[in-house]
Amino acid sequence: MLGNFIAAVPSHRCDLSTLDEEGVFGNLTQEQRLTVTIPVQEDGTPSSCKMFPEPQFNLLSNSNDSDLATVPWLNKATATIFFLGVMFGAMTFGSLSDSFGRKTMLLVSYISGMQFGVASAFSTSFIMLAVLRFFTGFGITGIVIISSVLSVEWVDIEHRKLVGVIDSLSWTFGNSMIPAIAYCVNDWRQLTIVVTSPLVLAILTWRWIPESARWLIANGKFEKANFYLQQCAQINQKQEFASEITPETLSSIIVTERKDRTYSYLDLVRTPKMRRLALLTGIVWYGVASTYYGISFNITGFGLNIYLTQFVYGAIELPVTLSVYLIPSG
Repeated sequence: MLGNFIAAVPSHRCDLSTLDEEGVFGNLTQEQRLTVTIPVQEDGTPSSCKMFPEPQFNLLSNSNDSDLATVPWLNKATATIFFLGVMFGAMTFGSLSDSFGRKTMLLVSYISGMQFGVASAFSTSFIMLAVLRFFTGFGITGIVIISSVLSVEWVDIEHRKLVGVIDSLSWTFGNSMIPAIAYCVNDWRQLTIVVTSPLVLAILTWRWIPESARWLIANGKFEKANFYLQQCAQINQKQEFASEITPETLSSIIVTERKDRTYSYLDLVRTPKMRRLALLTGIVWYGVASTYYGISFNITGFGLNIYLTQFVYGAIELPVTLSVYLIPSG
């Protein structure tokens, strides 16, 4: 949601300094320069994000520019580029976390997301900003995916719904807080650094995050899985179960066929049931995401204060998210 504020559109127009340096305008006044380079909007003001491919000197005698070609400015394209990074990050970190572990790839996501996020604040051109925002989206997607998977893999099926809701509340909290932060920090560079800085705390506390015992067991790392499960039993005051957990007992729960094959995206369509599930969840996710983000990235379209609108849009998720837990599963 940072794009709503770093891509906020104050009163502006295209830069004419390059044409000034080339001496194209000659002795024209500033008003005349705007007339021959910037098309006029319906309200009579110069367009904010368009200009003519070349000066239209004929407009000095004819004010009608409706039939002239214009060049669109790069506006809000960073959001699209950012989500391209999100898409590739989702595919990459999902596979890598299966191969190298949840905890290891979570640290990679923390570091890469922070580095590219901070670096984007020092961009000196649009291209540089676009590239860095792409890799920022790429990095932080790993955080979202791996954190969610790691959370649910440490609880039983009965409590996954609760843990999923609590995990979702972090998004609600951040969505509600960002307008307050943006209100206090007006410079887009400083704002980018401020909202990225909490990743420092995440990196510092990473060492205390336990690796997924399920992943460890599935990959034959029984000693380490036993270590974390013993800690889990102790924290939950289930010492009676601790004695029953040993590397030997953990090795016995591996399904034989799991040892001899690896899974890929093809398994999503390998059986009729999985094809149906993949298709339905894909359609639902597309509908939800396109609607949600479509509104999220156009909150200025409500014509109200951007900070208040963003806060309300974030805060309204609290009762909705909590209702997900209260509504019985079908």
